[in-house]
Amino acid sequence: MKLEELKSLASDMNLENILIKQEDVILSIEGKGDLKNTFPVPDCGNCEGKCCPPRVVVSLFDIARFIDNGLDEFTAGKFEGFVELFLSEDGKNVKLHHPHMSPTDPDAKVCVFLDKDGKCSIYENRPFVCHSYPIAIRIDEDRNKLALWLGGCQNYKISSDETAFRRLLDSAIQDYNEKLSANALLMNRRNHLRELGFGNYMEDEWQLLIDYNKKNIDMNLQIQDLQQAVDRLRAPQDYTAILQRLQGDNDWLKDRVVNLEKELTQQRERAHSIISDLTTQLSDQRKLIESLRQSDKQVRKGLWRK
Repeated sequence: MKLEELKSLASDMNLENILIKQEDVILSIEGKGDLKNTFPVPDCGNCEGKCCPPRVVVSLFDIARFIDNGLDEFTAGKFEGFVELFLSEDGKNVKLHHPHMSPTDPDAKVCVFLDKDGKCSIYENRPFVCHSYPIAIRIDEDRNKLALWLGGCQNYKISSDETAFRRLLDSAIQDYNEKLSANALLMNRRNHLRELGFGNYMEDEWQLLIDYNKKNIDMNLQIQDLQQAVDRLRAPQDYTAILQRLQGDNDWLKDRVVNLEKELTQQRERAHSIISDLTTQLSDQRKLIESLRQSDKQVRKGLWRK
């Protein structure tokens, strides 16, 4: 039986320290009391809600039960992200995906296992998330405690039926522990899971490792480029070379400015010389003109006397 083989594989990992018990769970539901003497229980008999969606997510252990009962043809999807989670340093930004129950009709609005009367046709073998609904276990804000969460169901009642509530809570705890165990198996016992026949539900880790290695190579190249840039900035000889080059450029500019000033001085001197020559020529021409005027006057006087 696949379920027993899977449980045996999980037991070999000694996961007791991460699994939870009833005493670990903090019973809390906002606005509904302390839950010490009153307990939330879904009132399914008086409910017309459609609480069974077409694609209910299933765990690795649920799939084992489906295989054992010949129901695995109604599942689709793969466990994705667990290789990346294993390789990740902190697990942040890693998205995990799980298989789900798959309806034969793509437009179906309800679970594939509901019969024509709206009853579950695999009630005894349904996934444990269905066993415990609407109760689930969630980590609280302190990250070191577990809290009861009642979500989805809008038609529950607070009663004194502790037995019914404890059955739901036990199922929620089992579902939580199976998912923790499955996560550990999907990260650390992938070859064993393939040997047990779960390979169709797992992503191709070889291609993921190739992509991951390529990503690391590209990242390392970028890091090397950045490191070289930092080293160049930190190296004293680089600063010296830069300063020397700047000093050389500065000396060239200074020489160029001096040469330009000399050229300007020479240009000014040439301009003054040209202006002086032109002034002298203009003065000589004025004297010549004045001399011609005097000669003309004398000639005219001589003609008049005659």
